[in-house]
Amino acid sequence: MAAKQQVLVVDDDPSVGATMSRLVRAAGYEPEYVNSAAAALKRLESEADRFVAVFSDLHMAGMDGLGLAERISTLWPRLPVVLCSGDSGPGPGALAGSRGVTAVLSKPIRLQQVADLLLSFGKD
Repeated sequence: MAAKQQVLVVDDDPSVGATMSRLVRAAGYEPEYVNSAAAALKRLESEADRFVAVFSDLHMAGMDGLGLAERISTLWPRLPVVLCSGDSGPGPGALAGSRGVTAVLSKPIRLQQVADLLLSFGKD
């Protein structure tokens, strides 16, 4: 049996990280959760090729999701980054044009949104 494709989930709130991980698993992928952008970069340094995508919260302490997306786009340009935002700040359209941001999802996030995005990444 082939191993499930992995998705890196990044959120500084463990309960949100757990919820996002459940959505990723329900979509048929194996989530790996980390609680900061720094931890995500460290994880990617060792095995970036294991991941088909990164789902990151936009607002986090330290480096935020936009900063993480920019770093990932420089170091691993083919790795899609999806930002997840629950506030009324810049809309998904404005953020989607940012460097390194593949897509933006507004919270609450639905399973079908996650599944559709992950499926589209596999077609590239």
